[in-house]
Amino acid sequence: MAFAIMIAARKLKPYFDAHKVQVLTNQPLEKSLQRLDTSGRLLKWAVELSEYDIEYKPRTAIKAQALADFIAEASYEEEEEPLGTWQISVDGSAAVTGSGAGIIMVSPEGNVFEYAIKFKFKASNNEAEYEAAIAGIQMCKAADAKKIVLKTDSQLVASQYRGEYEAREPSMQRYLALMKEAVAQLESFEIQLVPRAENNQADALSKLASSTLQDLERTVMVEVQEEKSIDKKPAVNFIDTEPQWYDSIVSYKLGRGLPTAEQEQKKVKRNEHWFVIYQGKLYKKSFSLPLLRCVSTEESQRVIEEIHEGICGNHIGGRTLALKALRAGYYWPTMVSDSQAYVKKCDKCQKFALVINQPSNDLQPIINPIPFAQWGMDILGPFTAASGGRKFLIVAVDYFTKWIEAEPTKSITAKRMKDFIWKNIVTRFGIPESLVFDHGTQFDCTPIKDYCAELRIKFAYASVCHPQSNGQAEAANKQILGALRKKVEDFKGAWADLIPEILWSNRTTEKEATGESPYKLASFWG
Repeated sequence: MAFAIMIAARKLKPYFDAHKVQVLTNQPLEKSLQRLDTSGRLLKWAVELSEYDIEYKPRTAIKAQALADFIAEASYEEEEEPLGTWQISVDGSAAVTGSGAGIIMVSPEGNVFEYAIKFKFKASNNEAEYEAAIAGIQMCKAADAKKIVLKTDSQLVASQYRGEYEAREPSMQRYLALMKEAVAQLESFEIQLVPRAENNQADALSKLASSTLQDLERTVMVEVQEEKSIDKKPAVNFIDTEPQWYDSIVSYKLGRGLPTAEQEQKKVKRNEHWFVIYQGKLYKKSFSLPLLRCVSTEESQRVIEEIHEGICGNHIGGRTLALKALRAGYYWPTMVSDSQAYVKKCDKCQKFALVINQPSNDLQPIINPIPFAQWGMDILGPFTAASGGRKFLIVAVDYFTKWIEAEPTKSITAKRMKDFIWKNIVTRFGIPESLVFDHGTQFDCTPIKDYCAELRIKFAYASVCHPQSNGQAEAANKQILGALRKKVEDFKGAWADLIPEILWSNRTTEKEATGESPYKLASFWG
């Protein structure tokens, strides 16, 4: 019970700090936390909860009215809206030039859909009527229709379906059976015989399909002209654009003058030498970077969105996001504030944000000035099984450049660890001086020790009393897990396919400890 309250206080810390909290429980929790002989974890939690204004009250019985309200709310069932009826008007046409069908569908909402179907086979008039009726029913079923009313001017089709006429010819018998099979899954179906005069629209479409036109597999645009061409007035198109931050600079660069405000004029004259127009685009000069593309407000939002949560995005922080956009070659004056505001509104960043805890002692950096000389290794998992049965993730991080190597795997045996060290560390970065492991059985075993001894690699343990000695690997694990939580949503088995994207984003992001990205440090060393 105390643990549950402590977790709630950590998760809802702003509310616990600002308000008095009442805890309703039937357990003697208050006495347990205030006992003088309390020890162990309970004492630690009691000290942590003592900073909040928490009042413990016994839980009262549920009133009869509250129980009745709960039953009424829980037993509510939403009534399903009745499905509407689709109206279909069909007609078939057979002539010397060909045969075809015309179909007009009207949805329950009143939407009208018109189709003309040309047959590339020879068909009689009765066969064309049946083809039109069957095609109309199948189209309505494709639109998830359950109730259909079919209107046709063919007395043969309507009478044979109702059983008034007998289908004697084998082709008519097959058409009739196919039509009954098509309507068997509907909730209701009705066929109506209408005069030809009331079916003129479907008849016009069928005549179009059976005409001499050979290529009907195209879109025919029909336009309604409401007035004569000689009476039309000339139209003027207005383009409304919002002013951008660089409009005054571009205007001055192109010789169109300065703004009217005196302060704006001084600002433009002071800053214009930092900008240059190249191939019709405005660029900003920089000290050490190439020309930076000046983007508008709409473009800057797309740049931030793509870098933050795009295909290689890693949901990084606001200031880091702005610096990454700057290194990518973009510039606008409010880069940092826009990036920080976007990160604050990101649902995934707020949902999976880390709880920042201040360390009790000063951090002791691990001094290792040689890149790729000391690596820390750890294992993440098991996760949801991905393709190939991969459930674990082997992670290795260099202590100097913060370069992370990670590979999903199906098993975590000693042989698999040896293959990972050879493939991802030795063949790419050379033989390291030392490898730091935890006390897992995959690392603390004879094959791994013999393998390290063979390559003259120092085998180092993370201390049991000071597990932070392998903190680099733990920090790398935390970064990868945080990115996976933000990128993987419904399909949890896709985590293995996202590892390359996460590693790329991590390697191209500047680290606070070094002031450079791992990619830049690795490229400089290479």
